[in-house]
Amino acid sequence: MEVPRELINTTWYTCLYSLMAVPLTLSYRTSKVLNFAHGIYITIGAYIPVFISRGLGISVSPIIAILSSFTAGAILAMVSHLAVFSPLIKRKATPVTLMIASMGLWIFIKYALYAALSILQRSWMTQLTYTNPNIDIPSSISFMGIEINARLLLTILLVIVVFTLLTLFLMKTKTGMAIRAIADNPELAQLTGISREKTLLIAWAISGGIAAIGGFAWSIFAYVSPETGDNLILQVFACSVIGGLVSLSITFIGAIIISSAENLLIILLNRYFGVELSFRPFLSFLILLLTILIRPPAGAGGGLPYRYKITGYISRLLRRREENV
Repeated sequence: MEVPRELINTTWYTCLYSLMAVPLTLSYRTSKVLNFAHGIYITIGAYIPVFISRGLGISVSPIIAILSSFTAGAILAMVSHLAVFSPLIKRKATPVTLMIASMGLWIFIKYALYAALSILQRSWMTQLTYTNPNIDIPSSISFMGIEINARLLLTILLVIVVFTLLTLFLMKTKTGMAIRAIADNPELAQLTGISREKTLLIAWAISGGIAAIGGFAWSIFAYVSPETGDNLILQVFACSVIGGLVSLSITFIGAIIISSAENLLIILLNRYFGVELSFRPFLSFLILLLTILIRPPAGAGGGLPYRYKITGYISRLLRRREENV
């Protein structure tokens, strides 16, 4: 029995959006930076395998490509934090100031990438925009007589491995618990002896590295260009906003919601109401807007995390009862 194409696409985009959005939530929860440069980490992760395969003229092992993308994304994220965000955080910059700084960083790195690609294209005499890396992955593998898309299977396994390791790291290691402590209460965490600067640096490295792995996952299916991350950033932000910009697990659910809307709901709307398939981004934006209006996250708009909103509501309700008594 053949699996419907829409279901395959939904699974694939869920994997992609989760790999890209969960690290955005992690970086915001720890540093309170709504990072518009996040899309650049995705783009860099997609381009690293391209640079290796085109520059050396070889077929790259998936493991090498994944590790290389993670390393490049982690380094770029750490440099971003050390050069831009850390000095601003030390000066007690507001979230809006940090967000504007991330926009400037995004534009700077993006056009630096354009310049680098222009130089490399002339040097290597090869096309580096709207291209794919040469990854050593078969088109399909046979399992019990069933043909399975090897690239989709790799992406699914990648999501399982990455998020299993991330969960174990955050829950079982001292550094992971320090990251959680900084995210929940940075002042109290520092009083217990946790170095906020070192912890934030590690959190940024993890966030940038996982986002870059998401870029690699994109590159094995679709063309890579300097606009890759920018073309996906709306959906990535939508997933994170559904997660309240604080919950990694709900961000993953957000990836499922956005992916289902773009691949299943749009098909139903097209079939029964004649809505054009090109309206996919509109659905993501609509979900993002409704989420902000109905349940504002702890973002630049000044909303509180869901658990604090619920706690505040309960406190007000109890106070009113006491006053009535």
